[in-house]
Amino acid sequence: MKAMQITRSMTAVNPAYGMLHAAIDEALEHMKAPQPISDESIHDARKALKKARAALRLLQNGMSKRTYQTENSGLRDAGRFLSPFRDAKSLIDAFDSLHERYGDKLKSVKIAPLQKILHANLTRARRHFLHTPTELKNCIRLLKDCTALAKKEKFSSIDSAAIETGLRHIYQKGRKAHAEADTVRTPEALHEWRKQVKYLLNAMEGLHPSERGGIVKILKRMDQLADHLGNDHDLVMLSQEIARGAYVPVNSEVIKTLHALIDQRRTKLQKKAFGLGKKLYDRKPKRFTKRILKQIPPTAAATLVRKAPSKKSGIRAI
Repeated sequence: MKAMQITRSMTAVNPAYGMLHAAIDEALEHMKAPQPISDESIHDARKALKKARAALRLLQNGMSKRTYQTENSGLRDAGRFLSPFRDAKSLIDAFDSLHERYGDKLKSVKIAPLQKILHANLTRARRHFLHTPTELKNCIRLLKDCTALAKKEKFSSIDSAAIETGLRHIYQKGRKAHAEADTVRTPEALHEWRKQVKYLLNAMEGLHPSERGGIVKILKRMDQLADHLGNDHDLVMLSQEIARGAYVPVNSEVIKTLHALIDQRRTKLQKKAFGLGKKLYDRKPKRFTKRILKQIPPTAAATLVRKAPSKKSGIRAI
């Protein structure tokens, strides 16, 4: 009896479906928090939605194109509701980081007017959540629809072999985005590369690979790479923000100094990013994928070599 229970638990669910289901539930929990929703809850909800979209990409090969697009659009649109807050908060974080790093060069620079405007933007973003309950309800509805679609289309019964194909495609897109960013070096290309790195990182972490051998080094490298590219993107947004007409009250010399420091910092961040990227994307997609899947713990790895359970089998979220 005990042996039978172990077998059922090993084959109870495609691990990518468990990841998708848990991530959507987590996002819903944060969005249903009492008003006003805290900055931390908004941040955690965004992280959960990114995990959900990474899980969906792992399952993509097991569903129709239309189903994938519908589910992905729902998760994407739910995340867009949180974007105003993220954008306003990231600008302040980018500015604070720049000020901390180059404080000696900004000692004589009057940055108070700039800080005031950035914080005012964040205050407006927070108010957005308080005064737009309909948008929040629509966001929650989108996520509930995503859960319903996953059940209707039986995502849990997708052959878990689709994970190998999904992970390979994520890695392939990351390699392509890396090559494009290395060629053109535009903010758009760098941002696209960063998104693909995050999909890969979230997908791998969601599959719970064992913490041994080179896998830890790969995960650490991806995390650092995502941070470098994320910081670069935030500095791009800060540069564009302070160039807007709303910042006329800020002394032009202050703006000029900040642009110079932003360019200096971005050069260093990109150098580190491309150094890590070269190491991360030096393998062929098929070889990389097989290496990662070998590190999945037995309870999850078993589903990678067996057919998914029938309708009678229970669904167990991971």
